[in-house]
Amino acid sequence: MLATLVAVLLLGGVALGVWLQPFGDGTVPPEETAGPPATTVPLAGVDASLLEPGQCIQDFVSAWEPRFEVVDCALEHSGQLLAEVEATPLSESDEYPGEEALRDRAQITCQATDVLDTTVAATVPGLVIEASYPLSQGDWDAGQRSYRCFASTPGASTTGSLAASE
Repeated sequence: MLATLVAVLLLGGVALGVWLQPFGDGTVPPEETAGPPATTVPLAGVDASLLEPGQCIQDFVSAWEPRFEVVDCALEHSGQLLAEVEATPLSESDEYPGEEALRDRAQITCQATDVLDTTVAATVPGLVIEASYPLSQGDWDAGQRSYRCFASTPGASTTGSLAASE
């Protein structure tokens, strides 16, 4: 008796399924299962190679970031690209001078008065000057022979420009 009841319910369920979708193959169309279409979201900010000297950066992390969020210097920011300066006299050689030589020379160059407004910089607590520079012979051979000088205020923010007036 129980077996008969189960068989009747099973047949009833199959009949109901056929009746509700008599011409379907039982699969759900892909547009109903795929969810919303995938979209390509562009990365926020400006590519580092397109950053212009004098531009200020919100939430500056390091001189080596691939992208920067540029803001008006009148607004609060924590970094600024001060200048891009040719790595002279090192740049005159075809031989890569090495990371240490570039780093040491960049620190001196990026604190020069024609790059950094030293009067304003003296009033900014915790100011850090750092630079990015070519990291390999390949970069050097590709023509990357300059320092990109940055000023930042880690853990704090400032307003106004620290770049030397032109």
